[in-house]
Amino acid sequence: MALKYPYLFSPFKLGDKELKNRIVGAPMGTPRAVLLSATNYGGISIEDRSNGGAAVSTVGDGYIAGVAGTKSAFEKYARDVTREVISVQKGGGALAMVEISFHGFPDKNGICEAPSDGTSLWFTPARGLTKEEMQEKIRKLAQTCREAKDFGYDIILLHFGHDSLCSVYMSPVWNQRTDEYGGSLENRARFPKEAIMAVRKAVGPDFPLMVRLSRTLGPKNIVPETFEEDDMMYLIKQIQPYVNAVNISNGMDCYGGVIEHYEANVHSMSTVFMERMHNLKFAARVKQEVPGLAVCLVGGINDPKVCDELIRDGKVDLVMIGRQLIADPYWPKKAEEGRDEDIVQCLRCLNCYHISTVHENVQCSVNPRFRREKRVPLKLEKTDRPKKVVVIGGGPAGMKAALTADEKGHQVILLEKSSKLGGQLECADYDKYKEDLRKYRDYLIRQINKSHVDVRLNCEATPEYVKSLHPEGLIVAVGADFITPRIPGVENARQAVSIYPQIDEIKGSFVIIGGGTIGSEIALELAERGKKATIIEMGDTLAAKGNWLYRLALRQHMNAAKEAGSLDWKLNSKVKEIGKGCVAYEDENGVNQVIKADHILLAVGLRSRKALANSFFGITPNTVIIGDCERVAKVIEATNYGYFAGANI
Repeated sequence: MALKYPYLFSPFKLGDKELKNRIVGAPMGTPRAVLLSATNYGGISIEDRSNGGAAVSTVGDGYIAGVAGTKSAFEKYARDVTREVISVQKGGGALAMVEISFHGFPDKNGICEAPSDGTSLWFTPARGLTKEEMQEKIRKLAQTCREAKDFGYDIILLHFGHDSLCSVYMSPVWNQRTDEYGGSLENRARFPKEAIMAVRKAVGPDFPLMVRLSRTLGPKNIVPETFEEDDMMYLIKQIQPYVNAVNISNGMDCYGGVIEHYEANVHSMSTVFMERMHNLKFAARVKQEVPGLAVCLVGGINDPKVCDELIRDGKVDLVMIGRQLIADPYWPKKAEEGRDEDIVQCLRCLNCYHISTVHENVQCSVNPRFRREKRVPLKLEKTDRPKKVVVIGGGPAGMKAALTADEKGHQVILLEKSSKLGGQLECADYDKYKEDLRKYRDYLIRQINKSHVDVRLNCEATPEYVKSLHPEGLIVAVGADFITPRIPGVENARQAVSIYPQIDEIKGSFVIIGGGTIGSEIALELAERGKKATIIEMGDTLAAKGNWLYRLALRQHMNAAKEAGSLDWKLNSKVKEIGKGCVAYEDENGVNQVIKADHILLAVGLRSRKALANSFFGITPNTVIIGDCERVAKVIEATNYGYFAGANI
């Protein structure tokens, strides 16, 4: 049978190894406590990604080390775990790659190792490494790489990007050395080049080496210490004889080291506010300028068709996929089989990233199995007692619950009062930053259409009607209503989401009352479409319920729109009255102000339909409430609680 994506699934020679396709799993961190679990060697979330069909499965060395105080994954008391990790990585036919870092670290006094004295990338004091210390770091790096090869790893990924010593030595700001390792570009590139040469000597001429590099450390207005793309191109040409592939990334993991200074992180772990495959232009340039060097692209990759075209056109050789393999670890197998419609879309929400959520809820918005492999099986066991299950509400929570109950073998009826499924995700049709959300909604609808679920649209559920269906299980997901605040003149405003169908045609200026996620996103969308928008927000933070990195990325785009004159916001401000074409408010200084606008929009939040939801109790004892009607939240809660409601009915 002919492959739908023949270039993506063609083999590739990397050093002395043959890759079965062009897909490389990214080295995303799995919490160390999970990796070291005696009952789950290898770590949850690695196994699925290793079995999902990618040619290469990658882990970071830092997530293996740590047993009994060990510093290396290959020290005596870490070896048992490392051996089992390799077994998990290779268990599904993938090659095993380990990412080995090359970083400077703070000493016991908090002073960070760096090229020169001054301030480090952590915004802490820095101490310049001596030449002897630099050579010792190179020696240890080469030794670790040799140990990785000898232990059984197939490929090594040298982490020379983001916050690495390579990055800080390449920086003309952080590197103020006056010897042969500082000053000119040739000198700044000398230390990372020598390190790579030493690694090549340690592992031999044929062993596959891939190097992760940041094309920049972020936009110069955000990271003034960055080097230029031309500087990185110079380094790549210098190391080309010693490596087999380069992995083109961008930005930094934790510029500043504290949450308030993660500005460069969103240029490494891209959010919905950045274009997909934002490193492609530079990767293609490397491919053109450095013949014979394999180029591996990373960052916002999710479409197998686009990947296939990039490889066909010679722009890249390999694609490294990270968060998409969390959302759907079996993306490669589904793409190989031409089942694009069954691929679960990554939302790029960064809820899977502990830095983003500050460990509040490190989960996947669309894959409830992530980090829960013991609780959430790959395939649900069919129930030995099928029930008639009624699900009320066709939003993301209701659809997920219906699909899960159907998979378990129940007879499922899904009631939706409107003419289509999707619930609050309907707005995803109009906002360019909601493309991923739209694709996930469409995925759920496709799966519903392929299932045995009996969907009844234009069917407003009442307790009497539901009772007449004689359900043995009832899942209530009736959602929430947009709040209309008790403000004098509120009849002169309309709910913000109601403008989405007219967003291209509607003209004039806008005031958005409420600067939460909905208000901020609509204001940005309007501003970037050339309209003037102003937010009035009672609190001191825009999009306060979004995770850290989402808010940082959103703010960077909002700041750009503000500088362009199309967007403004008033924080700590309270609306007093809404007139026809104007809003009276009290600003943060307690001064009364009036702002004129052609359109006044409400975005003050949602209120759960608790009374409606509660009215369905008493029909069957097996009743559960999920989604916004239980507690207004996000897709991550809708997906996760929808799954468990359907699985445990």
